[in-house]
Amino acid sequence: MEMDKVIGKILQGYQPACVVIAANELKLFDQVKQPSTASQVADNLNLAAEATERLLNALTSLEIVVKKDQSYHLPTEAHDYLVTGGSHSLQQWIQLSADLYPVWGQLSSFIKSGILIKSIMEMLGGDPHKMRAFTDAMHDKALKATWMIAREIPIGDANKMLDIGGGPGTYALEWCKLHNHLKATVFDIAPVLEVTKNYIETYELQDRVDTLPGNFHEDDLGDSQYDLVLMANILHMYDADMSKALVTKAVKAVKPGGRIVIHGFCTNEEQTGPLDDTLFSLNIGMLTEGGRAHPVEEKIDWLKGAGISDIRHFRVSAMPTGVVTGRKISPAN
Repeated sequence: MEMDKVIGKILQGYQPACVVIAANELKLFDQVKQPSTASQVADNLNLAAEATERLLNALTSLEIVVKKDQSYHLPTEAHDYLVTGGSHSLQQWIQLSADLYPVWGQLSSFIKSGILIKSIMEMLGGDPHKMRAFTDAMHDKALKATWMIAREIPIGDANKMLDIGGGPGTYALEWCKLHNHLKATVFDIAPVLEVTKNYIETYELQDRVDTLPGNFHEDDLGDSQYDLVLMANILHMYDADMSKALVTKAVKAVKPGGRIVIHGFCTNEEQTGPLDDTLFSLNIGMLTEGGRAHPVEEKIDWLKGAGISDIRHFRVSAMPTGVVTGRKISPAN
């Protein structure tokens, strides 16, 4: 291993991210849906021509944009992800990464003090527009994972689903779209559910997906009412004790013989990998009181203690990767 090259590559790691963040912020991708020169893009966006060319050349090196005969264009397969209104748009997710950039710059302060740098709610600032953008980003990022999990788990066995802290309701909506018999309830705080309702209307699933406002720390989730309960991107927001309590409450809502699915960041037992999960554990530590990417074995122990059996852990090629699932022990067993 040539350590100087390894370290050099790591130190340059933020630079490609800055290129994509800047292009997204400037709405540059919209300008290269069709072949355009750097001067045309600069004129349309009121940018400096030479600097714009440098940015476009960097995007070309990153294999995001294609350059031909002094013109640049975004490949058709990238339109859905990078242009405004794309069906799988990552614009809000890229902006969220930009918002986190200053927080990462204070990593050493977090390591010295162990005190969070900025809470997620402080980042959103009580601003409904920021809350909407954050929820939209969660939807965009979750789409791929919903499909991959559905291939691994017999979602179609369920009739009634509870999506705890479901945000935009992406999992519930996508799984209901896959299975016409499935009905789902999305549980979250009232302001978030206003966004959820928009998504339900967009999917035209008002007859099978509804919402339930509440606080999962304080409110009851029901007793044996659902044969499929999902907790996605929740547990890593809290410390081990609080997460264990939430899992116990969620399992209570599962019917005997029903299934619980936990999707989120989770490390190996030594907490040294996978890399994305260890980096996220640092990230969420700077944004929450006690949040972390809990080890897989810890989550499995919580489920076992709450009465879940046939537990399976697997990873999907999405973000986050970790999935833990099992069935509630039936009284007959």
